[in-house]
Amino acid sequence: MLSIPDDFLMDSYKKAVALNLCPHFIKLLENEIRRRSMHSSKCGMESAYKENESSSIH
Repeated sequence: MLSIPDDFLMDSYKKAVALNLCPHFIKLLENEIRRRSMHSSKCGMESAYKENESSSIH
């Protein structure tokens, strides 16, 4: 997933949640977002994830 741009990753996550896709796939995306936000100083990525976090299936 390293070659996927951050904005594409976030869009994919939002769409996966909206379409109620496989929980394992959503979790995979969540884990990658968390990993990147822990190692990145880019603005908006972590906050955008938190906005959608409550919508996901756990």
